[in-house]
Amino acid sequence: MSNIQSSSKIRPEIKEAAARYVHKLFMHSGDSNLVNLLKKEAFKRVYKQMIQEPDSFLPKTFSSDTEPWDGRKPEGPADFLKGPVTLPSLPQIQMQLQRIIDDPNSTISDLAKLICREPKLSAAVMRLANSGLYKQDKPVETPSKALELLGFEKAGGLALGTASLSLFKRTDKTVLDLVKFWKHSIACGVVAQEIAVTAELGDPERFFAGGLLHDIGLHVIFESNYSLGVELFRLANSDGYNLYKAERKMLGFNHADLGGCILEKWKFPRQLVAAAGGHHNPRKIESDPDAMVIHVADFIAQALGYELGISPVIGFIDQTAWDKIGITAEQLIELLPNIQRLIDDVLLILED
Repeated sequence: MSNIQSSSKIRPEIKEAAARYVHKLFMHSGDSNLVNLLKKEAFKRVYKQMIQEPDSFLPKTFSSDTEPWDGRKPEGPADFLKGPVTLPSLPQIQMQLQRIIDDPNSTISDLAKLICREPKLSAAVMRLANSGLYKQDKPVETPSKALELLGFEKAGGLALGTASLSLFKRTDKTVLDLVKFWKHSIACGVVAQEIAVTAELGDPERFFAGGLLHDIGLHVIFESNYSLGVELFRLANSDGYNLYKAERKMLGFNHADLGGCILEKWKFPRQLVAAAGGHHNPRKIESDPDAMVIHVADFIAQALGYELGISPVIGFIDQTAWDKIGITAEQLIELLPNIQRLIDDVLLILED
């Protein structure tokens, strides 16, 4: 408690409200060592935020004249996509990147030619190469040098993830808080990458890209139908519900199922499809490393305060998945200050 304020300045009513908020946040999360340590971190953050930003805890409201959702339950994710869905346009640069990354005969030179033609992508890759994510011996001054230092796999995964962020456009009328969505996606990517590095899973950039894209199905659901989004939000905030249960009740599937379907339709790399489609699938998160890591990173990102702002309950972390990753709760807690610095770094780099 001394990390929050000195004991003489503690405000009991705020302390009690923060404890209630954290209890509800983790009500379906169990009481593992990891969860208990994350609860302590969450309490300190929430207590401070309730004092400094009390308005951020006010309930979200919607106009009383919002038209009700038509109630049509699709047969599955593929059927949902046949309806009046606002599917993000896949940028040409992204399709070209995928072709290069998937081609076993492609070289770093092929990748450099494409990236150097795109000023925003070149700048983002350079800034990321010079950030705390990649510890280089000296500053990287050109896109070509950045790609040379990072190598084909790192640079390709980094470029694909960065280009993917352009899929998430802001609209005038939305239920989804797109700033929170954006920050959650980046936080999940950073946490996933750091887990992959610590657990020595190899190719951490693919986990970074997987984190950036894991909730694309959520974005599509909420951006496609305002009335559906409002009813989903209200149900997800009802007693006994969370986002995943609300999605299952109203649609018959969850946003992860839809996200995997979308990325498969776009012919994304298998690992990114698995990360998006499997991060809430119990069978996938206990067998596929990409789904496993993104599932864990998604939970941790929300526990650190990078919530989606849809439900006051963040779900659970699969114990089998956590055990298979092979790092301890204490190791993760030690990583948190560096993870937070990296998240701040990447948010500044990519916010344009």
